Amino acid sequence: MFVLTFIARLASSDMSALAQRLEQLEPTVGFAQTYHDELQGAFDTAQDALAAALLGARYGEFWVGIGVGSLTLPRFATALGVVATTDCEGAALNASRAAVELAQTGAPPRGICLNTRDREKAEQVTGLLRLLYRVTAARTEAEWRVLDLLIPGVRGQQKAVAQALGITSQAVSKTLVRSLWHEELATRPLLEHLMEQLNAA
Repeated sequence: MFVLTFIARLASSDMSALAQRLEQLEPTVGFAQTYHDELQGAFDTAQDALAAALLGARYGEFWVGIGVGSLTLPRFATALGVVATTDCEGAALNASRAAVELAQTGAPPRGICLNTRDREKAEQVTGLLRLLYRVTAARTEAEWRVLDLLIPGVRGQQKAVAQALGITSQAVSKTLVRSLWHEELATRPLLEHLMEQLNAA
């Protein structure tokens, strides 16, 4: 399981916007505010966990901790659909807490960190996560307006996006290059694979 902990970096960070986007990813354990500046929830796939983690860079610049490991969900609460991480137990919870604390360290701070039993491999995966975190955090709202309309893996959609936004296809193409969109898509499968390997270990 992948437990994600988000801690706001600024008092102005939009917790509600992040929470809404996280819930759209249909987490295994719904995200709840565990402290005034913190959200925590869980996913059972690396693909969803990675997508969620990168939202932390976009919405208000959150510190992000990913804990990989076991997570025991209470049967009764799960059946009712009201389970939260505060009701759960397991190594992934402690790993996520340690990860988000590590995310705040370094010069410059890491921003995002993954933690699991195999610390060496976790540090290697964290290096790749930090690259994508920086790329995501550096994007402008104008770039996001373009990227939000794209469906990964679908060809020939730049013209439709341009028409929807009232801009040229060339402007869309330049946005994709400037925002490193293609590089992100090329990197994600490897990261997801490595994260799944850690989860299966």
